[in-house]
Amino acid sequence: MTRLISLVLLVAGCTYAQKNMNVPSTLYIAEGDTGTIGLPVSANYRREIFVPTTSTYEEHLYRVCNGKNKKTCGYWENVKTKKKVPSGVTTYNKNKKSLIIKKMKESDFGEYMTGNKKSSRFVLQLISFGK
Repeated sequence: MTRLISLVLLVAGCTYAQKNMNVPSTLYIAEGDTGTIGLPVSANYRREIFVPTTSTYEEHLYRVCNGKNKKTCGYWENVKTKKKVPSGVTTYNKNKKSLIIKKMKESDFGEYMTGNKKSSRFVLQLISFGK
């Protein structure tokens, strides 16, 4: 069942990426691995994920902690409901200029953007049929 859902997400992601030709590159990351998503420095980041149960897209917002926003930073928030969204531990590495997500969950795959949506990267789940 998990593989079927993953396959549906992969197909939906490829279809969505073809419609949006401004996406510079696609990253393939296995569930449970650490994702390193190269994006420029920004105060906040967005992601758009496909929800297969409702066949819709959800937008999430991540605010980078800066010392002044301790209560509202360090987690992904659904833009519509304003609720926290389950996700792997997310940080921004200034040296690598990358958004780092440890132990990627199924809900972490989609299009990642800077807060102003000017730069984006597509992250799809790597599926291996070995093991």
